[in-house]
Amino acid sequence: MTKYEQTVKISCMKILLFVFCITIISLSNSFAASFQAKIVSCDEMYETQSKQSSSTISIIKSLSEHTECYQKIAFNIIDAQYKQNADKMKQNFIAYIDAAGEMVDFIDRPDSCYPQCGTIIGINAATARRNAAKQYLHSLVDSSSGI
Repeated sequence: MTKYEQTVKISCMKILLFVFCITIISLSNSFAASFQAKIVSCDEMYETQSKQSSSTISIIKSLSEHTECYQKIAFNIIDAQYKQNADKMKQNFIAYIDAAGEMVDFIDRPDSCYPQCGTIIGINAATARRNAAKQYLHSLVDSSSGI
């Protein structure tokens, strides 16, 4: 093989490698983008519900439904990207968001309750669960897109 043929062969290999890398990056970005769209849908659903919430129960319900929406997306990512450890990751996800709610519940619960402290505790705990789910979900999306 001549020096020219070797150079051409190496150049072709570099081009193929570049095209392969671009394809992989594009696929991972489209994977993440599809989940980002679902997250936006969850957020829009929550915004609509929260504007209609007029009681503590309805506020907590809308926060819980927002958390469940995030959970469904997270489970879809886990099923797609972490097949070997999917069950354990799902259990860890649930334990993580439950721990966030319990932590706030304990922090906010004084020895003697003042008027409406139960309302505030319930909303704060539901908000903590939702925020933990959102943070975990964004970490999953970021890691699955190679960020």
